[in-house]
Amino acid sequence: MIQNHKKPIIEFDGKSYEFAIPQMIVLIIGIPLLSFLIFLSLKLRINYWIYEFTANQIVFFLNSIFSMNSYIIIDSQHNIFPTIFIPNHPSEGNYAITPNCIAAQVFSIIISIIICIPSSTTSSRKKDFMLRKIKSLIFIILFLYIINIFRIVFLLFLNYNGIPFDFIHQSLFVLSAIVGALIFIILVQKWVPEFFFSIYYFYYLIFKSKKTNI
Repeated sequence: MIQNHKKPIIEFDGKSYEFAIPQMIVLIIGIPLLSFLIFLSLKLRINYWIYEFTANQIVFFLNSIFSMNSYIIIDSQHNIFPTIFIPNHPSEGNYAITPNCIAAQVFSIIISIIICIPSSTTSSRKKDFMLRKIKSLIFIILFLYIINIFRIVFLLFLNYNGIPFDFIHQSLFVLSAIVGALIFIILVQKWVPEFFFSIYYFYYLIFKSKKTNI
């Protein structure tokens, strides 16, 4: 519920939310800019440990659940990503773990969103704001990381058993995207609802206030 004073105040669940204009600017500009910078950083050689760690997790589950005897090939002398090799594969059986595989774009956007979420200028939910942001960041990344690991595990297993790679890749991507979006919405709404309220606040300032002043 919006209350009209000099500046609008959102009242929800017994708490009030109000945001400053500079916060809105940081939110709108900061998310795409920070996402781009994080994505670029994930492609740096110093961060290749993320790809190797992810590949190790995938191989562990492939071998533990499906007994596929897969292993990782790493060329330390060249600037290339780790490759998962599956013996006795009907086709080549080599799968490079690239930025797309670790959902680098998705994680870059999510991290940027949570970092840029503005705090309310009112005191009703400001005290524990940073703690809630850290908690949401940790749990969202953890859940999405697990979803992505098992997406790749089942992708490789199903492809190994004859299902075309492109078909199963698209199907699992859509499914994991839907599940991931639901997790994001639920956890953000639970811990940092300021994100949704700040978006509505920005919309209200741009469109609703103009109609009110006519």
